[in-house]
Amino acid sequence: MNNFAKFFLGFFFIVIMFDLMLIDRKKNRTDMINLFATFNKIDGLNIGDNVMISGISVGFVNDIILENSYPKISMMVDENLNISRDSSISIQTDGLFGSKFLVIEIGGEEEYLKRNGSFSYVEDSILLQDLLDNIIKIGENNKL
Repeated sequence: MNNFAKFFLGFFFIVIMFDLMLIDRKKNRTDMINLFATFNKIDGLNIGDNVMISGISVGFVNDIILENSYPKISMMVDENLNISRDSSISIQTDGLFGSKFLVIEIGGEEEYLKRNGSFSYVEDSILLQDLLDNIIKIGENNKL
């Protein structure tokens, strides 16, 4: 194999790898519905972060809006899911310092959230600083 053929083979490989890196890995938005949740604080949650049910990714954070001084999360989730109106949503962290994601806990009601529906029960993000402050307070109280 001469140098000319090796060059084009390498160039072709780089173009294919670059193309694979730019592929949009999100689901087609036509088979998803938009849902909303308003939190007090969302520290570290970003657009594109996963929405999960029982450890399975069912959607992603679509947008973050500030409405009446509170962060409102717009998320796209699979339209085939039956998410009851009394379901809750919380912001979780992957490990101690990992990325944030949303977790939906399914409720028991027979009525389901529809397109552009909102979660009534939310749990804010826990800050590491708040967690450490609580541990220090518990330690100080036990010392007395």
